[in-house]
Amino acid sequence: MSRRESLLRGAAALALAGLLIKIGNLLVRLPLTRLVGSEGLGIYQMALPAYNALLHLAVGGVPVAVQNLVAEYNERGRRDVMHRVLHLALTYGLLAGGAAACLLLIGAPFLARALGDARAYWPLVALAPAVILNGLDSVLRHYMQGQKQMTPSAVASVLEQGTKIAVTMGAAVLLLPLGQGTKIAVTMGAAVLLLPLGLEYAAAGAALGITVGALASVLFMLWRVRREQAELEAEQEELAAERPMPRGLGLRMLRLAWPVTLGSVTMPLLNVLDVSIVQRGFLKAGYPPAAATALYGAFAGIAVQVVWFPFVLTNAVANATVPTLTAAQARGDMEAVRQRVVLGLRTASLICLPVAIGAMVLSAPIALLFGEPLAADPLRHLGPVALLGPLTWMTVAQLQALGETGAPMRNLTLAMVLKLALDFLLAPIRGIDVNGVATASVVMFFTALWFNARELERLLEEPVPWGRILMGPMVASLVMGLGLAGLIASFWGTASRTEALAAAMVVAPVLYGGTLIATRSITRTELLAMAGPFAPRLERWLAILWPWS
Repeated sequence: MSRRESLLRGAAALALAGLLIKIGNLLVRLPLTRLVGSEGLGIYQMALPAYNALLHLAVGGVPVAVQNLVAEYNERGRRDVMHRVLHLALTYGLLAGGAAACLLLIGAPFLARALGDARAYWPLVALAPAVILNGLDSVLRHYMQGQKQMTPSAVASVLEQGTKIAVTMGAAVLLLPLGQGTKIAVTMGAAVLLLPLGLEYAAAGAALGITVGALASVLFMLWRVRREQAELEAEQEELAAERPMPRGLGLRMLRLAWPVTLGSVTMPLLNVLDVSIVQRGFLKAGYPPAAATALYGAFAGIAVQVVWFPFVLTNAVANATVPTLTAAQARGDMEAVRQRVVLGLRTASLICLPVAIGAMVLSAPIALLFGEPLAADPLRHLGPVALLGPLTWMTVAQLQALGETGAPMRNLTLAMVLKLALDFLLAPIRGIDVNGVATASVVMFFTALWFNARELERLLEEPVPWGRILMGPMVASLVMGLGLAGLIASFWGTASRTEALAAAMVVAPVLYGGTLIATRSITRTELLAMAGPFAPRLERWLAILWPWS
């Protein structure tokens, strides 16, 4: 197998692993929401932004620096230097991650109160070890990716997700309040020892799944890296004797890491502030503390997770197209740059527009599938984020590939500050509250996308053709939405909600794809261009399924 084929196969494995993880994250929310309810989900969800902020602050840019340095010295054949980089990064990750974990443990009581619900304390405690583990895991994965070995990261991701699901569900069941836990155990026929400690402990048990999943991934990656190093031990000793180790390697790694860390930590810190503003806004609106937490759980734990589902697919598209974008710019081929920018944005719109329309039309059935009617309204208002969010991140990746690294982060930060202001104004208004928070998210992504598009137009020296990008998918999505609305209306009184939703999932792609083809909004050539590394296999299927194009 050639090096390029191996890299493409590894990239495909990463994309598939990302899709499986996203599906797993979404599916685990179904039983988890039914176990702990939107209130328990809200307690669990509140702890995540603080955990993410500390993780990014501790080791944010180090994995990227490791990947860059490993790629550089791998090309030079200096595996001894690569191993030295890994040793330095793991040492740094252990020290910085340990300090951040201690900070999270010590500050958990204050942080939980600042977030608006003191019951978030135990989930924060359960997540503290994950700061260390996920930092080390990220370093190990980027070390392998720097050598263009993507498959180990994909395997580790699937292992981590499987462990996380098992521990999350098991711990949540064991630690539920007595009445709920006994009911669940009887329903599942489970012969388990229940520890009825309370809803916040069940949420902490769910958070523990992240920690144990990270541990499983770290152990696998350590085994994988150790196996590689053992095979090259003799070669490493010879190189160390022949060529000295470069000086200042650790300082160079930190110089590469800190700009990325400062940029990546801004959004998680703003998210922590956003949780506090939203939760306190709901309390000011007159909701009791438990109801406010349940409302936040329905919004962040269900609605947000649904609309972010297509992100993993557009992220895979960005990973496939961004290197070609950089190469075209390096050649000075601006026409190819423009074509690749439009192709990336059009691919994102084709994937995400039907999800956005579907989320709005099917908000009530989806919410009832989770067993939480509270999620229906925020999901309906949040639907456009399924398009605007991935489009925004696509433009971020494109701008970074074209050398504009500061502008997209500045635009995201400004948009997030606007969201904080809207949340502060809208969340305390009874009757608007959670729907206002959802609308603020739509405004945030629209603002960031608008600013990013202006930057792209400046670099491309021509306007972004939004009509070409959005018009065909919009028409097909509206046809699909009308069909789904009629289908749900006819099924709602005669079939179960699950059957109605299942029928909609079958009909939706037929309506959407059929309208795209009938209106000639997509061609075989364009579809193959969007497929990237999957194009050769897709072409064989299209020759059978789409012979008339």
